[in-house]
Amino acid sequence: MDKNIIHLLQRLVQFKKLGYDMLKERNFALKKAEFKKNKDILEIGTGRGFMALTLAKKGFKVTTIDSDSRIQRIARSILRYYHLEKFVRFKTMDAERILFDDDSFDYVLAVNFMHHAKKPFICLKEMVRVAKEKILIVDVNKRGAKILEEIHTQEGHHHERSRIGFLEVKDFFRKNKMAVETFQSKCQTIIVAKKGC
Repeated sequence: MDKNIIHLLQRLVQFKKLGYDMLKERNFALKKAEFKKNKDILEIGTGRGFMALTLAKKGFKVTTIDSDSRIQRIARSILRYYHLEKFVRFKTMDAERILFDDDSFDYVLAVNFMHHAKKPFICLKEMVRVAKEKILIVDVNKRGAKILEEIHTQEGHHHERSRIGFLEVKDFFRKNKMAVETFQSKCQTIIVAKKGC
């Protein structure tokens, strides 16, 4: 088995032991978003591929972008391990300048991305531009952030803190005439913003 996959699977177990079941949390967020099949989905921030994996397991096809091609190779390897790579299209791209036309995707989502965004409002503006129907923002709440920090400390590095709060994200969507719903899970806050409401 690929060493990246071993590391990722160990990481999932490590998070779960601390109370953060990543895959369960992602499934909960998708349930709240009420995504329908046969829709075009864009994921902002591939990361290690946990959300792409969750979507692929449910039969969704997704385009996922990340500015880090190395991390995308790791995400691709986990999807290959589960024989789900055909559901995901990988693009190396910066979220501050999404290279797709306006209204290119029915749904846009970002999971644990906003706390990494250097210019979060520019990223949000781009998400609104390319989304036709809904935007799903999922990020760690205080409990989730504490667990992330603990894992990163164990691995010998520091985890980034968000430059934007959940209230600012919701206000941004409302100013763009979107209806906003917020949900809480054990370790995450979920924001679902709908266009045309």
